[in-house]
Amino acid sequence: MSPKLGTSRLRTLLRRGLAPILGALDRRVERVRSNETGLLVAAAARGLAASGDWWVLPPTLESEPRRTARMGFVGNIANNAYNFVRCLRRLGLEAELVVEDGGFDTFLMNRPAWEDVDLECGSLEEGAAVEATWKQPAWVRRVSFDPELQMRYQGRLSAADEVRELYRAAFGRDLGADRALALAQFMGHWPLLLAMRRYDTVQLSGAAISLGPFSPRPVVVFPTGSDLFLSPFEEDLFGMLMRAGFRSARSLLLCETNYARYLDRLQTSGRRAFAPMMVDTDTYTPGSAEELRHRWGGRGRFAVQVCRQDWHWKGNDRLLRGFARALRHGLRDWKLVLLGWGADLERSRELVRSLGIESEVVFEPLCSKPRLRLRQRAADLVVDQMVIEGYGTSVLESMAAARPVMMRPVPPAAEPWFPEPPPFLAASDEEEVFRWFVRPDLDRVLAEVGPRSRKWVETVHAYRAVAPTYLAGHRHAAGRDEAAAG
Repeated sequence: MSPKLGTSRLRTLLRRGLAPILGALDRRVERVRSNETGLLVAAAARGLAASGDWWVLPPTLESEPRRTARMGFVGNIANNAYNFVRCLRRLGLEAELVVEDGGFDTFLMNRPAWEDVDLECGSLEEGAAVEATWKQPAWVRRVSFDPELQMRYQGRLSAADEVRELYRAAFGRDLGADRALALAQFMGHWPLLLAMRRYDTVQLSGAAISLGPFSPRPVVVFPTGSDLFLSPFEEDLFGMLMRAGFRSARSLLLCETNYARYLDRLQTSGRRAFAPMMVDTDTYTPGSAEELRHRWGGRGRFAVQVCRQDWHWKGNDRLLRGFARALRHGLRDWKLVLLGWGADLERSRELVRSLGIESEVVFEPLCSKPRLRLRQRAADLVVDQMVIEGYGTSVLESMAAARPVMMRPVPPAAEPWFPEPPPFLAASDEEEVFRWFVRPDLDRVLAEVGPRSRKWVETVHAYRAVAPTYLAGHRHAAGRDEAAAG
């Protein structure tokens, strides 16, 4: 018969035998708790996404003497906000840009230095060095995304009460438990929310629209593309907060004519206004660039495509095939200059080789905006995307340089939005590209359309022309518009 086991020995053996089972149970309980927390967070976010305006103006704002709103711009997509602020300040308006390092504004082309410092680089990572030589204006404020705060609060139900206390102490306003629980998942952006206290209103673009439901100040939303077309329709936490950002905005400024139908789907309640993209027509001006033209080949004419290589969204392959057809048809003394970056760069290079047009195509490296301005001025024709409806800042900046632009035209339904349609050389496919390049009167068309393009931008998009619309959106958000003034 085996000797009796001592009590302590028995306990040790039991612990060892049960340890894997208890560990598995602990992990299962933790997964259940995590799933429950995730479901509650999702439910809170879905409730915010379904809600409307969360901003009831406090009496202090409504009763203050009417004055120009102090405007903060957050979400510096493609440096649009940086340029807006610079232009508004030229007009004597109170505006500042808040840049979030390590968060919403991490991407190289969202860095203000990219707008100011002349640079060519081989990659986005290499281009990040541009900031070392950039002098930051006093009206640019920088905050950092806080990963420690993010980890401290996210995924924890008890964080909701802590976030409510923080918010009340910082802004003198209470958050509902559901709103606080949703904010707890995004507390890495807390320094950015604190920075918004300086302003009467904040204008949000890009991913920063997701902070709209937590903004301590009335919000103006200014979407620029996928932040309206895609993000707010996603069924994840970020997508639901983007929806809430649109629905809680007091003012919505639309820079494209097709944006309204997306806002209709989102059932927004804020006041909408067509606010064409603001262009710095003091910086983007006509000029020459003979040295660059000489480097490209000297004599002849140059078509410069100013968008990245992305066949799905930009249709670069359509341009290449149409240009190649024109060359086979007898086109002479033309070269195509492409930007050497984007998801489909290698596909474009391979297509150029397969079409046998290497000697007529120049790939230029990734560059900052001062260098891009030089390329625009060196162009006889600027080419942009041929797929999606609408046009971006590179198109408008090229037109401000008095360069004709070939791209997908605005649809007939959008034409009434403008005093006259933009004078694009309309091309959406290979056939239309081909027909433009083989037109016998192409030189005459280019000579006529270039000056018309500059004039059109000055009328429709120049900052002096459109600033009143932006300002009206902020005044409405702050409760100081003409109607409120009575």
